[in-house]
Amino acid sequence: MLGACATASSATVYKWVDDNGVTHYSDQPNPKAQKLQVPDAQTYGAKQAAVTAPPAANSAPPTAAPAVCVIDSPGSGQVFLDTYAISGHVTLAHVGADSQTTLRLDGQDISSQLRPDGAFTIPQIDRGDHTLSLQVNSAQGGTACQGNSITFSIRQRSAAGPNAVPMAPMAPAAPRAPGVGAPH
Repeated sequence: MLGACATASSATVYKWVDDNGVTHYSDQPNPKAQKLQVPDAQTYGAKQAAVTAPPAANSAPPTAAPAVCVIDSPGSGQVFLDTYAISGHVTLAHVGADSQTTLRLDGQDISSQLRPDGAFTIPQIDRGDHTLSLQVNSAQGGTACQGNSITFSIRQRSAAGPNAVPMAPMAPAAPRAPGVGAPH
């Protein structure tokens, strides 16, 4: 097809106007036609495409995802009222199967409270401010991930303070049988 176009482009073309004023072009001569010489079409040669080789396989080892260890809850600065136990959660990712996770409350290891799903419960906790910290050590002994450290507070209402909750009166003790539990 390109060869036919190239041939046609360098051929002689005839142009004429018929009795109705319509202009015609043809490659066939006509008695009223004027001969036109059409120059060859301008063409460009394609340059050879630059081909780059793909990077060599295994030229650089894939980088491992960074370890993640975060205390999700309780939140830093969170205040718990009238409780003696709290629950929380940590997120651990890319820390390695043989790693050792340490969860500390006020510097004491409470990792035994940490479940595989990242949830934990601290069953008995005193009033006041407390600090939780999280660290993951690799199987080789180095620190794989140092988690955030958070501080939270446990607040208890005072039985003697101005906002104390009144205690219900105690019921009188039942009478004792003679000689049972009586002082000598």
